[in-house]
Amino acid sequence: MLRRRDRGHRRGQAPGSWAYAHRAGEEEYGFFGTFHSVVPDTRAVQTFEFAGAPGHVNLDEVTFEDLPGGRTRILTRSVHQSVEARDAMVGSGMADGMSEGYDRLDELLASDVVA
Repeated sequence: MLRRRDRGHRRGQAPGSWAYAHRAGEEEYGFFGTFHSVVPDTRAVQTFEFAGAPGHVNLDEVTFEDLPGGRTRILTRSVHQSVEARDAMVGSGMADGMSEGYDRLDELLASDVVA
């Protein structure tokens, strides 16, 4: 389950902060950051911080690339504060969570829920 907490960001306007919580069973994981640049349908630059590891802030860039057939490629680039911070993020299982999230997004987009 995902709970979003929007803190003032409006589509296409930056900066603004964001936060959300992911619940898995009884566990809840919080994430937050600030948008630094948003170009609608094209690109976003934001900070990303896991509430369970305060002070370890990433700078993330997400770009959206149009593909044939009404598809979109999402490219994400993260800059970590150190090699150790990067390795800790990779070792946390976050890549699996990201893949699971994108799989669920694919399912949602293929369903009748999204028109």
